[in-house]
Amino acid sequence: MLISSPFALLSLLTPPPTCRAPAIRACAEPPHSSTEYGKFQRHNELAPGCAPLGVLCGGFDEDQLEGIAEAIESVFETPDGPGPHVPIVPLAQGDMRLRLRDVLAKLNERDSVVPAQPIQLRVPLVLVSGFNPVQTSLAVRQIRGLGMRGGVAAQPAGFRWPWEKAAADADTDCAALSPPMFAAAVPKALDKSLSVLCDELEGDYMANAR
Repeated sequence: MLISSPFALLSLLTPPPTCRAPAIRACAEPPHSSTEYGKFQRHNELAPGCAPLGVLCGGFDEDQLEGIAEAIESVFETPDGPGPHVPIVPLAQGDMRLRLRDVLAKLNERDSVVPAQPIQLRVPLVLVSGFNPVQTSLAVRQIRGLGMRGGVAAQPAGFRWPWEKAAADADTDCAALSPPMFAAAVPKALDKSLSVLCDELEGDYMANAR
C-alpha cells in the first residue's frame, strides 16, 4: 500500500557508505490493508519486522540508485558509526509476476545488482521493508530531497512516422518523468504479485496527484 501520512501521497542517503559494496553492479505493499483496491495503511500504524530489512526500487537510473543507497545509509547511521547494512534491490521486469514475499526473500542475493531488463513503471517506486515509522519518514524525506524524477512515459497508440516519434519523445523526456511514490511492506501485501501492487500504487498515486 502506498504510505498515506501527513506527507499525503509520499512522492517517497548523507555521508557516503563506508562498508557496502558499490551501490550498483552492472550485470509497493506499500502497505495494503486488504486485497481490495485502494485500501492502504498509514505508515505510523505499521510495525517493523513483518519482512526483512531492505529496499526495492524501480524506475530509476544507476546514478539515482546510487543516491538512494547513500540516503538509506544515512537513515541508519548512528553517532558511533554506520548502522546495519540495508540491501538495495533494483526490480526487474520479470519480478512483476512474483509475489512480494518471493522478491524480499532474495534481498541479499540481489543487493545492488542492476537487472538486464529493469522493471517498467510510469511512476518510479521506492518500497521499504523492515523499517519502523521513524526510519520510513526519514527515508522519504531524504530521498524526496534529492529531487529525483523517473519512470516510463506511456506510449501513444497507433502508427507514427519516425520524425513524429522523435519529436514526441523529445517533448515527453521531461514532462513524462514523475517524482517517486513510496510504499512499505506489510503482512497483507506479502502474497500479492508485484504487478497487482504496482497497479494499485500507481492508481492511488495518480488519484492523489489530481
